[in-house]
Amino acid sequence: MYTALMDHKIIQDPYYRDNDIRYRWIGLADWTYSRVFNVSSEMMSMVNIKLLCEGLDTFATVTINGHLVAETNNMFVRYVMDIKPYLKLGENSISVSFKSAVKQAANLASNHSYLIPPACPFPQYKGECHINMVRKEQCSFSWDWGPSFPTQGIWRNIYIESFNTTAIRSFTAETLKDTDGSWVIDTEVLLDVPEGETVEGSVKIRFDVTGMESKQIHTLTLNNNKIKQRLQLDRDFVVQEWWPNGYGAQHLYQLYAFFSSSDGRTISAKKLTIGFKTVELVQDFVSGDPKQGRSFFFKINGVPIFLKGSNWIPADIFLERVTKERLRNLLQSARDAHMNAIRVNGIGVYESEDFYELADELGILIWQDLMFACAMYPTDPQFLSTVSEEISQQVKRLKSHASLLLWSGNNENEKALRQSWYNTDVNFTLYYKDYVTLYHDTIQPIVQSEDLTHPFIMSSPSNGIESLQEGFVAKEPWSELYGDIHDYRYMDPFFDQSVYRVPRMASEYGLQSLPTYDTLAEVYAEENMDLCSDMSEHRQHHPLGNVQLMAEVILYLNLPNSPDRKQKFKDTIYVTQIDQAIAVKTETEHYRRWQNRLDESGRGNTMGAMYWQLNDIWQAPTWSSIEYGGKWKMLQYFAQHFFSPLLISPYEEGGMAKVYICVDEIKLHVTRHPHTHHLQFVPNPQHKAGFLFGSLVDSNPQPHSVGPKGTLYISMYSWASMEPLYNWTQEYQMNVTSQLVFSANINNMLHQGDCIRRQNCFLFYHLGNPQNGPTAWQALSTFSAVIGLKKTKIQVTNIITVKKDQVFNITISTSAIAPFVWLDTPGVQGRFSDNGFLMVQRVKQLQYFAWESVDQNRLGSSLTIKSLMDIYY
Repeated sequence: MYTALMDHKIIQDPYYRDNDIRYRWIGLADWTYSRVFNVSSEMMSMVNIKLLCEGLDTFATVTINGHLVAETNNMFVRYVMDIKPYLKLGENSISVSFKSAVKQAANLASNHSYLIPPACPFPQYKGECHINMVRKEQCSFSWDWGPSFPTQGIWRNIYIESFNTTAIRSFTAETLKDTDGSWVIDTEVLLDVPEGETVEGSVKIRFDVTGMESKQIHTLTLNNNKIKQRLQLDRDFVVQEWWPNGYGAQHLYQLYAFFSSSDGRTISAKKLTIGFKTVELVQDFVSGDPKQGRSFFFKINGVPIFLKGSNWIPADIFLERVTKERLRNLLQSARDAHMNAIRVNGIGVYESEDFYELADELGILIWQDLMFACAMYPTDPQFLSTVSEEISQQVKRLKSHASLLLWSGNNENEKALRQSWYNTDVNFTLYYKDYVTLYHDTIQPIVQSEDLTHPFIMSSPSNGIESLQEGFVAKEPWSELYGDIHDYRYMDPFFDQSVYRVPRMASEYGLQSLPTYDTLAEVYAEENMDLCSDMSEHRQHHPLGNVQLMAEVILYLNLPNSPDRKQKFKDTIYVTQIDQAIAVKTETEHYRRWQNRLDESGRGNTMGAMYWQLNDIWQAPTWSSIEYGGKWKMLQYFAQHFFSPLLISPYEEGGMAKVYICVDEIKLHVTRHPHTHHLQFVPNPQHKAGFLFGSLVDSNPQPHSVGPKGTLYISMYSWASMEPLYNWTQEYQMNVTSQLVFSANINNMLHQGDCIRRQNCFLFYHLGNPQNGPTAWQALSTFSAVIGLKKTKIQVTNIITVKKDQVFNITISTSAIAPFVWLDTPGVQGRFSDNGFLMVQRVKQLQYFAWESVDQNRLGSSLTIKSLMDIYY
C-alpha cells in the first residue's frame, strides 16, 4: 500500500529522510484492494474455476460479489480458492481486505498464554513489536540494517484458472547419480483433484534433450494426487553436469510434464529447468580424536567446494519494486567477484523465481534459510499448521533448482536460545520445548520428506551433527570444531588476522560502512549530509553504530580533516569503506588460508567464508558491499581479489612475513615414464583430513609434478618512493589448495632493504605480472602511523571507447605511491574493473562497464579520482 499511495502522489518516497516514522500510520491502518472483472460464457462452462493467490501479505479476507471466499494469515503460502459458486456471467467484483499486521501481531501476543520473545526490537531499530507471532517477512517490522514498513498488499501474482478435470499444481524433479554412474531423474507431479471426485487421465514426462518420455495411466483421487515417475538416462548419454561458479559450466536442461484427461477435455502442462548435480554435506571426524571435532564442508559432484560468498537480504522493503534486471545486476556482481555461494537469510523472504533462475544460470549456490530469524516462535496448533503448509510449498517450489545447496531451519535461533539473548533462561525448558517442536518435530520431517537430495541443518550457526547429538541445542553452538559460526568483532583491530577465530565455516561476519555521498543524497536533505546530523543517527539502526564506525577508523587511519563540511562528510564515507574492505579482506583471507590444516586443538579445515552482507534494502550505514541502487562499495572491489581463484595472501605472525597462495582446486599434472607405472592417491597425514587432495605416489618413481608451480616476487618499497628498496623471489609448487610459500623475518627484511623502521615501508607481491596478474601488498603498520606518504598528483590521462556507450578503457597516472585509489562516476551507473587499489606503478589501465547508455564525454566529465592523502589538509 505504500507504493500505491506513492504512485498516486498521496505520500512522498517512503525512504526519504525519516518518512519511516512519519508514515507509521499506514502500517497501523487496514487497507482494501478491489476491482471488477468479466467472466465469459466459456469460463463459466468449465467444471472448476479457481482463484490463485501466489502471495497475500498477510492477514487478508477475500470476497467475490460480496461472498466470503477465504481468509489468509501467511505471506509465504499460495492460496487456491474455489470461486465458481460465487461467480456470474459478465461483470464480477473482487475485494481483498487486509488487516494491520502490526495490530494482528499484538493481538496474537496478548492472547498467547506466555511471552514469545523478543517482544520488541531494540529502540534503535525504530520498529514494531511481535513480528515473530506472524508469518510475514521478519524484517518488514525493521532490522539493524533496514526500516520498518509493515507492508500489506498483493505481493505476488493473482489470477483465475479454469479447467474441467484437473490442473498441474506443481512439478518437481530431483537428479540422482546411480551406483553405475548413470543419472536418473525422479519427478513428482501434483494435480489439483477436486474433493470427492475421480479423475482419469495420463501424465507424461519428457526430457527435452533425449526426447525420452515416461507415460503412465492413472486413476486419480483426492488421496492420490501425487504422481511420481523416474526417468533412467542411458549410460551412453553424456550428462553435462552443473557446477558452481569457478568449477565448471552451468549446464541446464528442460523437463516437461503433461496431463491429458481421458475424455480429452483437459490438457495441462508445466516446464522445469534442471541441472545435474549431487550435493553432500561432509561431517566426519577430522582425526582419530573425537574431541577434535568434525568437518563441515560440501561436495558438489564429488568435489570439495570452498564456499566463497555473502549473505542476501531483500533488495527492497517494497518487494514489487524488485525487478529481474535489479536481481541480475546484484547476482552478476556476486559472480564477477568470484562468489560461488549466497546465503538467503531467514530475516527476509523466500525469493522470486527470477532470483533462483538467475542463480542457476550464474552458478551461485543458494544456502536457503527458512524464514525464521533471531527470535523464539510460538508452537500453537494454528501456527504449526500454517508453517507446515508454508514449508511444504516452498520446498516443492525451490528444490528443483540446480543452484540449491541446502536448507537451514532458521537464522541464529539455536545460539539465541543457548545464550539467552531474550531472557529465555527464565524458563529454558519451555522455550527449548518450543524450539524442538518447531524445527525438529515439525519442519525437519517436512523438508526431508519433500526433498531427498539436499541436506538440512536445523539452525545457522550450529554445530551440525553435534547439535543433534546434544539434544538439538548444543552447549556451545558457536564452536570452532563443528558446523558454522557467525562472528562479529567491532572494536578489535580488524586488520590483524590473529583476532579472528578458526572455524569449520564462517557463514556470517563483517563490519559496517557508510554508502557513498550520492546514494545518501537521494534520501537526505542538504543539511543532513553530515555524520553528526540527526538524520545520520536516525538511519543508523545498529546500537552505537556511528560511534563504532569512527572508533574503527581511528584504529587504522587518521580522521579526515577538511574544513569544508560537505567534503569532510565525503571523506568520512571514504575512510569507513576502507576500514570495511580491509576488515573483510583480512578475515576472509584468514579463512581461506586455514582450509588445509589443523592446529593442535583440532581447529582448521575451514571450508567456507560468506560475509555479511551483499546488498542493501535502503540507503543507510550497513554491512553491505553493494549499495541500494547497485553501486559497488570498496568492499565489493576487494572481494574480486580475496575471492580470486588465484590468491596471494600475506600476513604477519610472530614478527614473520608469511605468504600463502590459495587456489580453488588442484589439478594434478603428472609426467609419466613411457613404461607402465602404478599411481596411488595418498592423503597428506600432516593435514589429518582425507579431502585435502594429498599427493600422487608412483610405485616406480619417475619425475612428476604435483599441482601448479611458479615464482613469487616480493619487493620492499618505501612509502616515499616508487622505486623498490629490495627484491626477493621464491619458487613454489602447490600441493594443496592453500599453501605457505614464503616466510621471512620482517626485521631481517627491513635490514636487507635498508628501511629504517617498519612505519616507512611496505611489501608488494606478484607472480610475474604486476599490472594485470594477481598482486597483494602488506603494510607493516597502521596507516595512522605510516611515515613518508606524500600527496600525489593522480589523474585520468586517457579514455577510449571499447564498446559504444558501454565499455571504456581508462588510463590513470600518479606521481607517487597512492594507497586506496578511488574512482567514482557521480550521476552515471556502472562499475570499474578495479577500485580502492594501491598504485605502485606510475600508470595503470582500467576498464569501466556502464550499466546505462553513456558517451565518452559524459563519462569523462563525471569521473572523479582520489587517494588516501587527498583527505588530509
